[in-house]
Amino acid sequence: MITGACLCGDVSYEIEGKISPIWLCHCSKCRRSTGSAFHASAVVSPDRFRWVTGEGGIREYEDTPRYKTRFCGRCGSPVPSYLEAFDLVFLHAGGLDGDPGRSVVHHIFVGSKAPWLELSDTHPQYEEHKPPQA
Repeated sequence: MITGACLCGDVSYEIEGKISPIWLCHCSKCRRSTGSAFHASAVVSPDRFRWVTGEGGIREYEDTPRYKTRFCGRCGSPVPSYLEAFDLVFLHAGGLDGDPGRSVVHHIFVGSKAPWLELSDTHPQYEEHKPPQA
């Protein structure tokens, strides 16, 4: 069982089984929503995801119909979101407890990464989204 929570612990959740590999998104929206150089992301099937506490305290900000971010109403930490178009739960890997058993596989939106960040790992880098065939 993989568990996760917000900073204050009001919102918590469980994931049964494995999550997807983790990717790092460098787009400006992810950088602003996390206050960091990138967002460590993963997904899981909704039938393997369960809220444990605090679902009613989650707040949401919708920038565009395609970009919505959810966060704890008390501490502001990002929390998982259901992606209807893909029938997946979008996870913030930084909110997971312990080792989720997955590692980073690639970077996306490096074309708009923070200019002060130098990427020095060997993971594939994509200017925008990862192409379907890659």
